[in-house]
Amino acid sequence: MKLITALLISLAFYGCRQESPSVMVVIEVPEVKEVPNIAWSETEVFLDRSNNTWFLKNDSSLISGYVKQYDVAGKVFRSTGFVDGKMEGVQLTYFPDGRLRFAETYLANKLHGTVKRWSMESGYQLVALLQYNGGRPHGEQMKWYTTGELHKRLNLESGQEVGLQQAFRKNGALYANYEARNGRVFGIKRANLCYELDNEQVVFNQ
Repeated sequence: MKLITALLISLAFYGCRQESPSVMVVIEVPEVKEVPNIAWSETEVFLDRSNNTWFLKNDSSLISGYVKQYDVAGKVFRSTGFVDGKMEGVQLTYFPDGRLRFAETYLANKLHGTVKRWSMESGYQLVALLQYNGGRPHGEQMKWYTTGELHKRLNLESGQEVGLQQAFRKNGALYANYEARNGRVFGIKRANLCYELDNEQVVFNQ
């Protein structure tokens, strides 16, 4: 087991002097298992949808290794790790030119650890750097516009907002800046406002 500790910084709002405590998130996270260096094509395996487990077609044994998926040109467009029939370790998905599109880590079929996503809409650009624990977003979540500008910086604990949450327009201006604390949110929806939200919800306007 390894211990992941995320320290969410105190929030300083524009136009107000509301102080807030730091939020410490501590959680034990199981290690991702090592995937054997064995590879099969997708035509050699099958999925039992009743239990979401993968097997080899020739002998119905559980897969431990990597399954490669190929495009029409014969290039690998996805490589997925498996241990005992479950998605485990790194899954890599590629653009047609061979550059990475997704890099995701799984633990027993669930997203776990770091997830990276790229776009080629405006040149090759990282658009998401996310953290997961057992299938749920957990830790700092970073997102960028396809043109490279920072879009969102969020902090989550098991899928729930905890601590500082920020969203930016392409010009760098904040349009959401608040803290989630004890089931409530405190902060601003727009850069010139600072208050406790009546309905305790913030809508991100694009």
